Amino acid sequence: MKYRLFVSLLLAVSLLPLGVAPVVAHEPAVGAQGQSGTVPAPAAAQEPFAPAADPVLGAQGVVVLRVYFQDYSATTRYTRAEVEGMFDQLNALWQNIAYGAMSISYQVSDLFQLPDNRSAYVDDGGTVDTCAEDSSGDLSCGAKFTKVLNDAIANSPAGLDWTDVQAVMVVMAETSPTQFHRGQGAGSCNLPMGPGGDVANVGCAIFSENPTETDLQVWGRWAHEIGHAFQQAGPAHPSNYNSEFELLDSNYPGQSGVYEKQDDVAFPGWLPVTKYQTFTPVCSVGPSPCVGVGGGTALLWAMEYDPAGKPNAQAAKAYITDNLYYLISVRRRVNGDELNGGFQGGPPGSNGIPDEGVLIERVEDGASQVVTVMGNPTRNDLWHQGDMYSSLADGIQIGVALMVDDDNYEVRVSYDQEASMQPDVMIYPWTSPPGNTWETTDIWIDSPVNGYNAYRYGTWNALDGNPVPRGNGDDPAIGLVNRLYARVRNVGGAPASNVVVNFEITDPPGLGIAGASGWVNLGTVTPAEFPDLANIDPGEFVDVFIEWTPDIAPPEGGLEGESFAFHTCLRVTIDPVAGETVLGNQDGDMEQENIFYFAVPEAGGAGAVYDAIIHLRNDDFAEPRFFILDWETNLPDWFDVNINDGDLGLELGPGELRDIPITITANAPITAVEAIVGAVEVRASWQDLLVSDLDPADQHPVFEELGGVVVQAALQQETKLNCLVRETDQGQVFVRCQLDGTDPYYDPQNPFAILIQAMGRGPGGQRFFLPDIFLLLRVDENGTAEGTLQLPPVHDVVEVVGLFAGTDVLTSAASGYRALEPQMLYLPLVMREATP
Repeated sequence: MKYRLFVSLLLAVSLLPLGVAPVVAHEPAVGAQGQSGTVPAPAAAQEPFAPAADPVLGAQGVVVLRVYFQDYSATTRYTRAEVEGMFDQLNALWQNIAYGAMSISYQVSDLFQLPDNRSAYVDDGGTVDTCAEDSSGDLSCGAKFTKVLNDAIANSPAGLDWTDVQAVMVVMAETSPTQFHRGQGAGSCNLPMGPGGDVANVGCAIFSENPTETDLQVWGRWAHEIGHAFQQAGPAHPSNYNSEFELLDSNYPGQSGVYEKQDDVAFPGWLPVTKYQTFTPVCSVGPSPCVGVGGGTALLWAMEYDPAGKPNAQAAKAYITDNLYYLISVRRRVNGDELNGGFQGGPPGSNGIPDEGVLIERVEDGASQVVTVMGNPTRNDLWHQGDMYSSLADGIQIGVALMVDDDNYEVRVSYDQEASMQPDVMIYPWTSPPGNTWETTDIWIDSPVNGYNAYRYGTWNALDGNPVPRGNGDDPAIGLVNRLYARVRNVGGAPASNVVVNFEITDPPGLGIAGASGWVNLGTVTPAEFPDLANIDPGEFVDVFIEWTPDIAPPEGGLEGESFAFHTCLRVTIDPVAGETVLGNQDGDMEQENIFYFAVPEAGGAGAVYDAIIHLRNDDFAEPRFFILDWETNLPDWFDVNINDGDLGLELGPGELRDIPITITANAPITAVEAIVGAVEVRASWQDLLVSDLDPADQHPVFEELGGVVVQAALQQETKLNCLVRETDQGQVFVRCQLDGTDPYYDPQNPFAILIQAMGRGPGGQRFFLPDIFLLLRVDENGTAEGTLQLPPVHDVVEVVGLFAGTDVLTSAASGYRALEPQMLYLPLVMREATP
């Protein structure tokens, strides 16, 4: 059996800015047991935090020094092997937090003695005139913090490798249940790399063995302090220790949330900016270009999962002002969030963070408490299907419309307290269930190749439970009349009247990264064409379409395989209707469908399975821009990817359009496997320069993402189509086709269709389709389809071509052009054996 590698191209657009901000070390906050602080050291030992040029990536070298005080005996709660075991767990946790972007490569020392007594390093909780005065636990105040670090390094044993170290950590031995050290950490310490070594700027942390805590709580506290050591920007504790859903507050051990993973906070680069869906009350607030005006719908996937697993949004950011916004995310007890040491001992699935569901956080930059968990009713209780958060003061409502499954929720944001009584027209966004890819359930193609109202990829249910065509529905066919559909929904509380729907295509057509301005109108429908658009009641939907003929000439070399499909990107926008204020789910930002399919035969050795051009446009028509291309793939190792022959830095003039070649090569036989085998995502970012409004010399370069394309690959069984034609002098064309390669997928209740399409030639000899002259045949169990095409009395038909649309498991196929040949004698289409 032969198979073809099936490749789809998907377009992703993101225009969110990147950036970093400084963190300021501060004295530890006062609170309940489990709290920690970051303590500033003298200027000579610890410098203010500077913006990080890069996120924390790769293996992070950590030296762990096990010490005991001069006035202590050489006894410990944990052996070296046990500490190493804890750091194995810490490494696994931080790999989950960073989605595999970083790991901890640790060295743990033997136990050794510090030169001074405990009192030289530690202030007991309640000690007057120290940072521990109001603390119920012990701390190392002022210079004592760096004294622990410097004395530990100076007395550390031989045999440790101090090259390429990113953090130094000290474990202070403790066996007395009367002692409890809270742990402290900082992201920037100037420390010698070994006894007498050169000084380097590294992360640093100190902590104790704390006998009153469980093992999980102990290494969870260490995980928290390690977070401070790797933290790229502040605040050190976003909610002032008032969140059991944030490792850098009191969720330890556990995940760090979507606030800290923003590109200007603690851990840039781990959760891409494309994973944050934005809403704004007005276009003067929030990032440019303006999207999500008035609120909208977000389909959110739990933030604990690796963002590379699906393109789905994992956070929503709803602006109130430029410095005040809400973050919305889904939390699950997985990938670290099942560990929280304060919530253990329950039945399976109940341990870890105190609740699962939708987390709503209010963020106020510059406030004494930056992040506030909005409780339901307490801050340990999350939001679930049917719940509605409302703030009159901030003018926002956040409703949990649907729990799709444990990992996915539909959330709706509005900025008008009366929004629930208003119309709200929408299209479900792409990157949401059930497809979880760069396609929406509410835009699809209906091609004539397999007959209207029949779809190559079948049907499935949208989130509301109603059936829709799966994926793209069909592949749009060049030169033929395709129907481009949109399902227009009213999810508001009042009828939507006189709805106007606009269909757009990328400009230029084809594969492209062009930003928000790279679209042109294909057509518009109104109640004049579809009377049901005059009034859509709450909870109802209307399916509308335009006829779309891709103006692409048939290839002169012949139509074979997938070559009759046209590859581009489409989107739909809906004009605001009377009385509507929620506009962010109809503006075209996420209401998109990507149309690209490509297939090649099974082959071994070197050979290009995908070779195309991506159009990159500088959407600044006044200034040149320097673009950086980057790409990543999860295709098997036997694929080679080449983007622009390796030249990933490009200077484009104002408004310039540049063609970027992309080639994917298979270097091993393609074998039959099910479903998706991988993808390649190509992104383009342009270089900008941030300048302080107080000091023009204070500048910082950043890259802002313009957008990207995704080529997605799967395997399909290869089909072959051959057609014979004969013309009679009565204006009839007899057609007999044979479709091979469909076993075992033939279904007599739903037989395959073959389109016999008439073609003509222009004055210059160029081919063109005659879309009004066609014949749709059905294939029998032997793969045979036959019939008669009646030609009109006057026609321009010189050839016909047979087209098979394919299915989700079968490649499409074409017969090649077949010239009309006159039938001089009767030629039976079915041969029979002669009988005596």
